Order: sequence, then C-alpha cells, then structure tokens
Amino acid sequence: MYRVMHKFIIFFCFTLLTLATTINASTESLRKQFLKAESLLKQNKTEAYAKLRAQLDEYPLAPYLDYQEILKNLTSSKPEKINAFIEKNHELPIAQRLNKTWLKHLNRQKQWNSYSQHFSLHPIDHTHYQCMQLQAFLNGTAKQKKEALYKAKDLWVVGESQPKTCDPLFKEWMATGRPTSDEAYERFWLSIEENNIKLAQYIDKKIKNKKQKQQTQQFWALYKKPESISKKSLSFLPKESRGKVATIIYKRWYRTQPISAIQAWIKVRDKLMSQEEQLSVTEYMGIRLNANYHSQAIQLSHLLDPDYKIESLTETRIRNALAKQDWKTVKIGIAHLSETAKADPKWQYWHLIAERNLSPNKSQAKQLADLSKDRSFYGFLAAELNKSPFQLNAINNPFSSEQLSQLSSKPAVARARELFKLGRLIEANREWNLALSQMTPEEKNVAGYLAKSWGWYLQAIINAAKTKRWDHIDLRFPQPHSKLFKTHALKNELDLSFPMAIARQESAFLYNAQSPVGARGLMQLMPKTAKQTAQKHEVPYKKTSQLYDPETNITLGSAYLGDMLKRFDNNPAFAAAAYNAGPHRVKRWLRQRGDLPLDIWIETIPFKETRRYVQNVLAFRVIYDRLAGREARLLTEKQIKLLALNQNKATAL
Repeated sequence: MYRVMHKFIIFFCFTLLTLATTINASTESLRKQFLKAESLLKQNKTEAYAKLRAQLDEYPLAPYLDYQEILKNLTSSKPEKINAFIEKNHELPIAQRLNKTWLKHLNRQKQWNSYSQHFSLHPIDHTHYQCMQLQAFLNGTAKQKKEALYKAKDLWVVGESQPKTCDPLFKEWMATGRPTSDEAYERFWLSIEENNIKLAQYIDKKIKNKKQKQQTQQFWALYKKPESISKKSLSFLPKESRGKVATIIYKRWYRTQPISAIQAWIKVRDKLMSQEEQLSVTEYMGIRLNANYHSQAIQLSHLLDPDYKIESLTETRIRNALAKQDWKTVKIGIAHLSETAKADPKWQYWHLIAERNLSPNKSQAKQLADLSKDRSFYGFLAAELNKSPFQLNAINNPFSSEQLSQLSSKPAVARARELFKLGRLIEANREWNLALSQMTPEEKNVAGYLAKSWGWYLQAIINAAKTKRWDHIDLRFPQPHSKLFKTHALKNELDLSFPMAIARQESAFLYNAQSPVGARGLMQLMPKTAKQTAQKHEVPYKKTSQLYDPETNITLGSAYLGDMLKRFDNNPAFAAAAYNAGPHRVKRWLRQRGDLPLDIWIETIPFKETRRYVQNVLAFRVIYDRLAGREARLLTEKQIKLLALNQNKATAL
C-alpha cells in the first residue's frame, strides 16, 4: 500500500511541477505591472498610472486597481461611477465592500438624499446600514421622518444592543416620549431571554409601571442571591420568562456553590419546567462537575441524568470514571452511548480496555487487531499494543494537469491565486470562497489539489475536510519546509516528525497565521515565548514580525518544543500538552493525575482543545513518519508500558 501511495505522490508532484512551470510568463509580468500601478496610484502619478492601467485589462486583479482608485478619490467620486463599478463587479467581494464604504461616506457627509437613493439601489441586510437609512429619512420628507420613527420601535425592542449608528434614530424617537414602560418592559425580558444582563440593567431604569418594576426587581433579587430561588419566587415573574430565569439563576448558583445548586436543582426541576427545558441546566452542571473530576461527580451525575439521556454528559461521566479507573462505570457509560458514538474508535478503544480489565478473554485480541487498522490516535494506540503496522488507508484520486488548468482559469479562482501570491490572504480567502460557491462537486474535489499546487496548504486541508475526503492523505498532510523541520528536529533532539506535526495542528502551515490571543506563524509562537526562547538558544531575533518568516518560526518553535520535551521526561504527550496549554497547567495536571496510565491521562486532560491537540499531534507524527518512509512510533517502549492495558500484567493480551 505504502509503495503504491509513494509512487502516486511522486507522480502527482511531477504533475503539479509541470503545471507550475507552464504558467504563462505574461502573468508574472502582469503581476509586476500591477504592483507598479498600485505604487504609482499611491504616489499620485495619475498619468503614468492611467497609461499602465490601460495595459492591465487581462490581469485578474484589474478590478482591484479600479477599486483602489475609487477609494483614493472617494470624496470626489460621482454616484454614477460607484454604481457602475458595483453593477459591473457585483459578484466580487470588493463590490460589496465598496458599497458599504460609500454608504458610510454618505452618512458621514450627511448626504441624506444620496444615501437613501443609493441604499434603495444596493440595500444591505444589516441593522448598521438600516439605521443609517432611517437617519437619512429623519432628514428627509415628513413622510420619511414618520416612517423612520415608526420603524424605530422594532429596532429598539430587541434582546441585544444595537450599533451606535442607531443612536441618532433612537434619540429622535425618545424625544417623542418613547419608550413607553410597556416597551421597556418587553425589551427587559427579551434581554433576559438572550442572557444579556448588562442591557437588562440599562433597560430596567426606563420601566416606570409599578407592577412591572416589582417583577424586574424580583429578578434582580434572585440574581443577587441565587440560593433564594424557588417555585414561589419564580411565580412573581411573567410566566413566559420563568424557564429562562430559572436557567440563568441555577447556572449562576452553580458557579459559586456547585453541590448545593445541584442538590436543589434535582429536587425542584420537574416542578419548574419540562424535561426538554431542563436539559440546558442539567447538562451545564453535570459536564462541569465531571470535567473538574469532583469527588461527588459520579454519584451526583447518576441523580442528574439517571437514564443517560444526555450524551455529552455521559461522555464526561466516562472520563471521570476513567480517572478513577472504575472500569465497571466506564463500561456502563459506553453502553448507554448512541450507536454512532459507540462506533467512534475512541469509545471502541476504551470499551475494549474496560472489558479487558474486568473479564479478559481471547476474543479481545481480535477486537484490538481490528481497531489497529483504523487511522486515528486510538487506532495507532491499538496498533502499538498489538505490535502491528500503522495503517494509513490512503485513497488516491489523481487529477490531470488539464483539469487543474481549467479550474485555475475561472475568474474567481484566478483572482484568489493572484491575491494569495501577493500575500493578501484576507482578500484571497474571500475570492476563494466565492469561487467554491460557483463550483460543481467535481470541481471542488480538484480545488483542494489546485490550492496545494500554489502552496496554499491551509485551503487544501480545509477542502479535504469540507468534501469529507478523510482518506486523501496527500491532500490533508502536505510537507512544506521539510528540510527546515528536519534540521531543527535533529538540532533539538526531537523525533523528525514532531515539529511538523505541531505546525500542521497549529496553523495548517499558514506562514502568517495569527491567533486571537496573538500567537504567530507556522508553529504559533507567542511573542514573549519567542523572545525568551531566542535568548536561551542564542537565536537572532529582534521583532515580532520575524515570526512570520518560516525559518525563524521553525527555529524558535522547534527549540521551545525541545525545551518542553526535556522538561517533561521526554514524553511527547506531556510536551505537546505544554506547547498548547502551557507548562504550568501540565505541571498541575501531572500533580493531580500524573499517576494514571498515560492513555487515561491524555483522555482526562480537562481542556477539550488540549486533549484533541495532543491526540492529533501524536497521530500526525505517525502519519508524517510513514509519508517520509521512516519507521513510525506513536510512543516509545517505555511509554507503551504506561498504557492502561499494560499497567496490569495479568490482563496483557
């Protein structure tokens, strides 16, 4: 199987190389001219720009030059020119962006009539722009002003805060004596329905009706003192809001007094709401109690969900039982999972381990052998225990250079490619998504390989997931910068596939990736971590932007990974967990549950993201070793002895 796959990869890489080398040389030339035209436009060299722009009509990004020219001269642009661009390029993402920019400009300039006319031609279904339209109406005819004030109520009486662009409309509306106490009362309970407590606090000040005020004050009394909640206390609230209020209050109570809240909830929930309505609170309490491995979690979970109806809660109950190595409870929990969940290799693995610890028999050897054929973390665990080869189960689906070329010639695809080549990934993503929306299923299958041929590995990986081609290993596991990864793996005494597996999990090889918390580059390093690692390993590093350079990122990321491996007993599971969640957390988890078998420790990592992260990285190491033709190991012999099945010699298969 591996030899066949290896030959296919060589063939396919040759095809991609052929395609890359046959790209029309004029495209490269036009790209340079495009960049020059942008530069001339920024320098206000109008004549030179116009002359060069006239030569770029065939270049895919020509509309982007026109877009930039309009933006540069927005204040002097005529409505006719804006409308013409939007209508001509209506499919392009930049047409909608220009539409929004133009409407904001008209609003700032208080060109109310022009705003209304343009909005009627190119409406945007968003409250932000609708409020600006109604503001324009306020400054229009008497009929328009009346319409604006009439529509203000529907925009105000909602459960969420509205954009600041609605403030002028609401100010005019409130000048007429609105909202009424009834309107404020309605919005208060809508805010509670959305769990928008801050908005409810603001709205409560506008409620003047005595009876309505008593009801809102009853809510605040419960919110301030959750343990005072009862069926009687809820009876003072509007009937339609009691269920939501109970949900908010019991969850709030749980956060300060979990055991008391659960015990009280179990006693009264059937009197307060239907079983379907109870689900949110029961699931919330049970999952958190088990995820924190509370000593009473198993006992209270049985009271919370005696019939195992909530699958997400059942899974956390199983993990809690694993942490206690309570194999009977593990087996009972798995038995109550849905058939779909039972088929998951994860639960197949733990069911097998539970059975083996409870009543070992010869048939379990075959079950382990069957599971070892699965390409997953659990399948690889089974393969290690069974001493059998890792199975990649790869499917090959080659495409001809003609198919790739035909797809690349589609306008949106061509624009996406050029934007990607220019490093403008936000715009490239927009064009790529547009292109995908216009493709047939077969074209979407080709698209992943086309993105890979450009070096856009993230989109290739996303494409494989969206088209559910899990067995297309060559598409899902590209190998960019392989020499760099290998060099720095050796330098930091890491398994050769380890840094690459981290990068695949962290960024899917997007060199300029940036996380919401500020991690950057291929291996998603935090700037502070990068600085400390650079100082420790004497790596030249001066500024954060260097983390977008693959060589710098791989150098520092591999060094930091090596530090984590050394710090945590050369155990790749602990090192990967530390890389993701921080060494301080791993140190705490080891202190709390470090005596557990290694596979149970991984399965009981409290953070769902980190748990999946560790499992993925360990599995990706195996896959990358196989793809590189190296001997693959999920764990060392020492670590295999730490698995649950090997902890008790008497149960060894």
